[in-house]
Amino acid sequence: MDALGVAQFTLDLDDDTHKLALYDNTVTPNFATDQSYSTSGEITGTGYTAGGLAIASATFTVTTSGGTFATWDGNDVQWTDSTLTGVRGGIAYADGETPKRLILGIDFGSAYTTASGTLLVAFNASGIGRVNVISA
Repeated sequence: MDALGVAQFTLDLDDDTHKLALYDNTVTPNFATDQSYSTSGEITGTGYTAGGLAIASATFTVTTSGGTFATWDGNDVQWTDSTLTGVRGGIAYADGETPKRLILGIDFGSAYTTASGTLLVAFNASGIGRVNVISA
């Protein structure tokens, strides 16, 4: 699968207009056909605006220590003073593109709820997405 191939679209992963939108458990991604942001299954609630929040300070790096790795990273995302129910995952997408291309999906493993609290999506220290690049 060539999800980020130049043949499909050009995507600047350093762009700070990329967002993380939250979804419930009704979303079943179809990586063969789902191509852009959708409100279907998106969370609603106090403190959440459709479309989610920006992933600030986005970076894209390639490192060659211990192999070749392409890494996309950015700041953690949080919804403060929120009342949300059934938050099962998130989808990062390119908000500055037309259409708003999907970048990756995150399954939180279980549903989360806030009651006038904070929902924090803390990305892994190794990055939001990391790929081991292997040449054939």
